[in-house]
Amino acid sequence: MKIKNIILMMIIAIVIGAGFYSIAKFDLAKKIERAQKITKSILHGVLEGPHKYYPTHAEITEEELKEINVTKIAQEIGEGITAKEKKKIAVIEKKTEEALKITTKKLIEEKKLKHTKAKARKARFLKPEELPQKFRPLKKYLHEPFHMGACELCHVSAGAKPGKLITKNIEELCYKCHKTRYNKKFDHKPVKEGRCIDCHDPHQSNANNLLKADTVNQLCLKCHKPGNKKKIKKTVNMKAAFKHKPAEDNCVKCHEAHTSDFKTLLKDDGKMRLCLDCHSKLEKHVNMKKWIENVKYKHGAVNNSKRKCLECHNPHATNHKGILKKQQVKMCLSCHNKEVKSDEDGGMLMNMAEHLKRNPNWHKPIKDVKKEGGCAACHNPHGSNHFSILRRSYTTEFYDDFEAKKDFICFKCHKIEKIKDKYSEKTDFRDGKVNLHYLHVNNKKGRACRACHDEHASKYPHLIRRYTEFGGIKFPIRYIETKTGGSCQPACHKKYEYDRVKQKNKYSEDVFKK
Repeated sequence: MKIKNIILMMIIAIVIGAGFYSIAKFDLAKKIERAQKITKSILHGVLEGPHKYYPTHAEITEEELKEINVTKIAQEIGEGITAKEKKKIAVIEKKTEEALKITTKKLIEEKKLKHTKAKARKARFLKPEELPQKFRPLKKYLHEPFHMGACELCHVSAGAKPGKLITKNIEELCYKCHKTRYNKKFDHKPVKEGRCIDCHDPHQSNANNLLKADTVNQLCLKCHKPGNKKKIKKTVNMKAAFKHKPAEDNCVKCHEAHTSDFKTLLKDDGKMRLCLDCHSKLEKHVNMKKWIENVKYKHGAVNNSKRKCLECHNPHATNHKGILKKQQVKMCLSCHNKEVKSDEDGGMLMNMAEHLKRNPNWHKPIKDVKKEGGCAACHNPHGSNHFSILRRSYTTEFYDDFEAKKDFICFKCHKIEKIKDKYSEKTDFRDGKVNLHYLHVNNKKGRACRACHDEHASKYPHLIRRYTEFGGIKFPIRYIETKTGGSCQPACHKKYEYDRVKQKNKYSEDVFKK
């Protein structure tokens, strides 16, 4: 036998031997059987659902598991879940996540808040000498936790930053004890933003409610005074000459400090109701509520305007009497600077601003407002039982009986003796001693004051009108003044002159009876 053949036979023998060894070592049949079971189990899960158990006792080694594409199988199983179920699972996961966050936060807070209010009540009172130097001497009013030494209700007692507040949210810190929540329609801005310590000292104060000022007004004006650094729009100048007493005494007489259902935190509707709450009860004052409701002639500014009382008055303080927004006459002319429809009879009231502008001689109350009272000297701006909201009666007629109506508004200032005495030197309108006023006004056909005088203003002295109106017709009066008298020539009579020094005319008793 050749060597070549011997080597070939040896190689064949080695290969056959190795094949027999492999069959003996790996038990291929068994492996194939197990692979079949595993595949069936996986297919069963895909078809019946992931929780349906397939009865097999196949033992899967880690190496075999690596060979199985688990991710792909999971995806295939997931596709079996409906979209609705996926949504539910997402919601549950989200809620669970949120709940975990809240729980974690609470646990952290509880860990910081070592004291509770109940524990704090049992705490001993701190002695003054135990307090930090900056709190001494103690003030009149002490915050309860501070008084009890329960500092840890609000502060961290130990750690990297001892003394630090247990939470940055001051509002939540205060509400841990002060349970009242402010939830009305309008909130004071510091309350809305949780800035309680803008107004309150959390430790001690000399003012009630632990205010950061000695009085409520001082505290309010820290922000609400004109020109404040915080540039707050709603400011009050309490240095003005005339102050509303409630505003001067205490802002919270009219305002809520925290929250209110009314604008500017008022305790009631500030246009009128709040005003009348007081001005209907004040002693020695008119019951303004009844007055406004019951008077015959009402002023539109009070009853029909948008801002009612606030149309004319500043509820805090001004430099004008009656805490008016403007000087009294200017206040009236801010509306009566045009023709205005009368609330009394629907007629049009004259443009008073224009009338005063054209006629330089003004009635004294209008000319000297400070001393004589302005328009309000004759008119009641809150309403009246007399026409043109006059404070006393008057007449719209050309003729009237002065004797029977001595309460005419004119006689509020002008002495009636100058009118009713037949002979007098108390009036300048006389011829010698003959009282020409008496001559004009006595008897039932006495001329009303307005027949000759304009009660507001005129171009002529003594407020003499240029025209007098009778029967709807205007007649010129033609009044001329001299140093000692004057003359006039209306349609009523021929031209008459009068002189206080040297009497011009003779007067029979019959003249006075006409």
